Amino acid sequence: MDASSVISLEESGVKYYDYNGEEQDVFKTLAQSGINYIRVRVWNDPFDENGNGYGGGNCDINTALEIGKRATKYGMKLLVNFHYSDFWADPGKQYCPKSWKGYDLTKKSEAIKEFTSSSLSKISATGVQIGMVQIGNETTSGMCGEYDWNNVCSLMNSASSVIRKFDKDILIALHFTNPEKTEQIYSLASKVSRVDYDVFASSYYPYWHGTLENLATVLSKIATKYNKKVMVAE
Repeated sequence: MDASSVISLEESGVKYYDYNGEEQDVFKTLAQSGINYIRVRVWNDPFDENGNGYGGGNCDINTALEIGKRATKYGMKLLVNFHYSDFWADPGKQYCPKSWKGYDLTKKSEAIKEFTSSSLSKISATGVQIGMVQIGNETTSGMCGEYDWNNVCSLMNSASSVIRKFDKDILIALHFTNPEKTEQIYSLASKVSRVDYDVFASSYYPYWHGTLENLATVLSKIATKYNKKVMVAE
């Protein structure tokens, strides 16, 4: 499950309780409830020039690190969700970080490599168990300010290469939306077949994204055709 806003909530006064009504670390409760992975989003720099956070938990690498430490304490692995943006990335918003503005594809590729590598090193150095890394968030329309799929796949492979080098056992996930648009999702699976990854992930919000039967059919076909693991990331 995604617990990216826990620290922000706690700082605002939120308290968590166990099943007996006793105050308890929410990560302990999650582990006791069968959660095995904690997903945490990572934004490059979710703060303005005055140091004010954009919101949404202000999830920079330091926040991810603290969440990762608490997840690891209770035996859960971390799913690091790099947005490669300073705030929410989704099909309607795939903006590159402000510090990368004006970068061409080559410079952006090197920036993604450096940011991915340094972030994973910082998290891992504290003993956090990283089980999976997600390259981009809901990258249905593009990623990090790139919308040509040759460029998008190039950036994805840049991230993937440093993840593989960092730890070959970490699962690499790509994340998309709209499984109800079957031709679109199959097209995306085909486009990213040139990317080195392990898990094809989709968002699934029933109000927008069709039936469970369709979701199962779509993900099963992709898993079989491309020999990938599949999951619902949201």
